[in-house]
Amino acid sequence: MSTTSRRLETLALLQAHPGISATQLAARLGITERTARRDVAHLREVGYRIDAEAGREGGYRLAAGRAMPPLLLDADEVAAVALGLRTAVAVDGLEAAAITALAKLTQVVPSRWRTRLSALGEVEALPAESGRRADRDVLIPAALACRANEAIRIRHRRHDTSDARPTDVQPHRLVTLRRRWYLVACPRGATDWLVYALDRVDHIQPLGTRFDVPEAPSDAAGFVADTLAHGPWRYRVRVRVHTSADLVRSLVNPTVASVVEAGDECEIHLGTDDLDWAARWLAYFNLDLDVIEPPELSDQLRTLGQWLLDRY
Repeated sequence: MSTTSRRLETLALLQAHPGISATQLAARLGITERTARRDVAHLREVGYRIDAEAGREGGYRLAAGRAMPPLLLDADEVAAVALGLRTAVAVDGLEAAAITALAKLTQVVPSRWRTRLSALGEVEALPAESGRRADRDVLIPAALACRANEAIRIRHRRHDTSDARPTDVQPHRLVTLRRRWYLVACPRGATDWLVYALDRVDHIQPLGTRFDVPEAPSDAAGFVADTLAHGPWRYRVRVRVHTSADLVRSLVNPTVASVVEAGDECEIHLGTDDLDWAARWLAYFNLDLDVIEPPELSDQLRTLGQWLLDRY
């Protein structure tokens, strides 16, 4: 094993086994303790902060430093980082950084990996909906607050045309669905968890405290999907579909509606403010169905059918 390879292996052992001793390093690498200590000293010289604990139970552990030293990534980890940079949900202000980060990564990896990175670099990601992208100055503080379990004050617009209002919340998780970011959080003094679209948040302020809140949803992504599908909307839609629930589930996005089994048939449940959209969405599936509620949806479907007859 070359000196460089041995020192990289030393770094990998320090990452995987915090508190590992010079004796243990030497045994794993088949070298003397003196050489192990010399390798640790060299890693410190090139920028890694490695703390040492004296004594019989002491050992080495990596610590955060002021500067970012070279990262030790294997081929699969490099591929994962590259793919994430290419296909991550768009965030205003970070697009250029993602491109330059991928370019730098390509320059420093071993030459045998560059073909793989070049292929990943050609993966195209769909842009987020126009005007519906989270800002980096909102996304990053939200992520930090979730990690620190710290309450925040957000300025949130319930609708695109409404004014942003300050709300104090206890954050739980960030979730990304259909290339948009959502924050699961509980308002101060509330008993229910809510979902906030981050593209409707224009400011986040840490409050340096934590609120008492009810037990958080165990499945944050499922909670967001269910919230988006069912409320709060003007109309609660229920339709009976004369086919199996499995078939309908394969067609329906869970963030839009839920499918409930009803014997050999099923029901679609969703919420909406726009019955014209609901009628067109249901017609798209070309399924045999009956409207249970609201009755206005039946009128909307008849209007759509008449328009199609008149037009075609």
